[in-house]
Amino acid sequence: MTATWGFLTNQALVLVYVVKHNDSTVREISQGVGVTERATLAILRQLREEQIIERHRDGRCNTYSVDFERLASYRREGTVSLTPRMFIDGLINVMLQISEPPHHTNGAKAKPAAVDSGAREPREGNWGFLTNHALLLLAIAMDPNSTVREMSASVGVTERALVALLNQLEAERVIVRHRMGRRNTYSLDLDALRGFPRWSPGDWPLPTPLVDMAVNGLRALSAQAPRSLAAVH
Repeated sequence: MTATWGFLTNQALVLVYVVKHNDSTVREISQGVGVTERATLAILRQLREEQIIERHRDGRCNTYSVDFERLASYRREGTVSLTPRMFIDGLINVMLQISEPPHHTNGAKAKPAAVDSGAREPREGNWGFLTNHALLLLAIAMDPNSTVREMSASVGVTERALVALLNQLEAERVIVRHRMGRRNTYSLDLDALRGFPRWSPGDWPLPTPLVDMAVNGLRALSAQAPRSLAAVH
């Protein structure tokens, strides 16, 4: 069976799609992201309730705008330690830079020149921007010497689930396993990560600057991590 997992949640993909195509219909968003229209409506409703997305009426059509500052302050509950400020600010600021200019204002909040997640009190909720696969990459980047038990606690999954994630990432050559005595350590292959085929679903390409920021952000986090015999490629 063809693998379908990736690094961005459906909520994140909807956000990126809306940022790039703010006058899209629900059907167009649904087709671009690769989920049903019903699921797309539920995500848009969820993001509007969080006041991250605003809907504006333009004649018979809807347009959308994103509150980037509010988005920057959001964290998935239980994963704050794996969403470092440098990484999150980088992702949000790239989204800000690539955002499609509105065709009209209609009361939409002006977008800032840049965002600083530390300027607002962090808010936690039950959805996240990054999947467990992406959180595991962050865990490895920040501490390549951590054990399976420590990584499972950081990501918030069972050890059995964590091993499955490691196996999937290793099969895609995104991570490399190193045997050190009686234990394994892991390193990131950032070239393989950059070329990963499922950054976005279907034929819709995730904007290259977002992929570049994710790869370079992991590289920067790895450079600050404790020294290990396993090097980042």
